[in-house]
Amino acid sequence: MGILDGIVGKVQSDLEWKAGQAITETVVKGAGGVLNKGGSSTPTNNCPKCKKAIPDPRPKFCGGCGAALTVSCKKCNVEYPVGTGFCTGCGGKLK
Repeated sequence: MGILDGIVGKVQSDLEWKAGQAITETVVKGAGGVLNKGGSSTPTNNCPKCKKAIPDPRPKFCGGCGAALTVSCKKCNVEYPVGTGFCTGCGGKLK
């Protein structure tokens, strides 16, 4: 069942990511006038290394400096954004 666990973990990760993005977009749109003062309400991520804005919702590497923007669970082989502490599939610590 190891292969199926990996697939289930990947699907779960994707669904959690999409739900988080939807929530973020809703909050930003709702507070756009207050937060952006007339600027764009499209959320962007920033590279943790060079701080360049990354408009792609799920990049693997920064286009500015090439830094990795994902970490993988060693047990489940599921990818998460850099900064995620634990795997949601198995609870393992991510490095």
